[in-house]
Amino acid sequence: MAAPLTKRWCLLATASVATLTVTVPGCGDVAGPETGRAAAPAVADTVRASASPSASPSAAPRPFRRMPTAAECRARLGTACHTPDLVRTAYGIDKLNSAGLTGKGRTVVVYEEVVPDTLSRDLETFSRAMKLPKPDLAVDPYDPAGRDAPFDPENKAMAEAAVETTLAVQTVHMMAPDAKIVVTRIGLPEAARRTLLAPSGPPRSAPRGESAREAAEGAAAGAELILDGIGESVHRYTPDAISIGFGIPEYTAAGNSGEPADDLEELSDPLAAVVAGGTTLVAEAGDLGAAPPIGPGGERVRSVSWPASDPSVLALGASRLHLDDTGRRTGPDTVWRDRAGATGGGTSKIFARPDYQDRVSDVVDESRGTCDLSMDASASGGTLTYQGFLPEGAGWMPAGGADGAAPVFAALVALANERAGSRLGDIHDALYALARDPKGGVVDITVGNNGPDGFEATRGYDLASGLGTVDASVLVPKLADAAA
Repeated sequence: MAAPLTKRWCLLATASVATLTVTVPGCGDVAGPETGRAAAPAVADTVRASASPSASPSAAPRPFRRMPTAAECRARLGTACHTPDLVRTAYGIDKLNSAGLTGKGRTVVVYEEVVPDTLSRDLETFSRAMKLPKPDLAVDPYDPAGRDAPFDPENKAMAEAAVETTLAVQTVHMMAPDAKIVVTRIGLPEAARRTLLAPSGPPRSAPRGESAREAAEGAAAGAELILDGIGESVHRYTPDAISIGFGIPEYTAAGNSGEPADDLEELSDPLAAVVAGGTTLVAEAGDLGAAPPIGPGGERVRSVSWPASDPSVLALGASRLHLDDTGRRTGPDTVWRDRAGATGGGTSKIFARPDYQDRVSDVVDESRGTCDLSMDASASGGTLTYQGFLPEGAGWMPAGGADGAAPVFAALVALANERAGSRLGDIHDALYALARDPKGGVVDITVGNNGPDGFEATRGYDLASGLGTVDASVLVPKLADAAA
């Protein structure tokens, strides 16, 4: 029973852009709405994690031994990369930090499935380099059946997942440097692990017949395990926000039938209870575009990702910042789409339109629409992270992908809670109301699309970028005031 939880990372390495797990023809931008050309995303076989040998040293990425400049990234990689402090500045988070909002007394849970042995040391190295306070990090394995495998840096799939865990943790620390960070590591059944820890990209074709039913059953079992882990995290840590770094395509959860998946719908009430208790749930909207190639025979099927599609969860799409070498914006944010992938987005076949989306019913019709907001996660101009577990040696590498957006916003929630002096829980109503206020801190994204058979960004809410992105220096105080 396989639960194909989607994830995709482009770890830039050389001018030819070899990635840690797959090789794609460059991670730079593809021609989008300006020319109408579509990129052909890389597709990898779904294989057992244990059967994924590491790339040879000659072909593997070469990390930067010291933090590179944007010019050095361009020279080696053919695209710029940004230090996390530039991303912080671009969103106005530096102004909040300077005003004393640093996440002190707040907790952010980062929910992932692989934790490298070097995670704590790497975060400390990152923190010193960025001149941040000493991090408060805890790793909390949630493995009730004893299924979790030891971390193996030579395993390409495990290493890829570890890159995203490292990025998420370092991102939260950059944005909310005094917040406690808890990494909840989920122990998955072997069948789910085979797809969850597969190389980037979907299976070449979706399973048929009995296999499809087994996949749906596995998706339901994996979803219940995720929900149980969330409940355990809430019980132990009373977190301000939980950043969820993976998702189950609704299409697969429905047995590839396109019909509603009742098993996921039944989990909606427990998620609503978590949010009602004060914890904000933030999940990536997916990173294989609006129509991943997951249908029988590999055809593209429009499908959104759970738990982001659940109405209680804040669905984070991926956008791209356009910055110069000093971090100043050279243009407005655009929808993320490059050779590494594209942001998810679309309408749910499981969940009905929630009340907070009534004003955008012309876009979502009667269904829950994702995403809600977008934050930077582009592989072109990726965010630099310090990775100490790479077989090629420790160093700085840029990474991108949809999972990079969720922890950024989870950190913003911690800052808003700090200002409010309480946990905000469900913030959908406040966000959709603030989006109607020109001075509300929500910034529209109007350029880009989320891949073949996807959606175009337009004025106002759309299924490629949601409400848009944020100016945190404005949004965070307004969110806190809305809770008062």
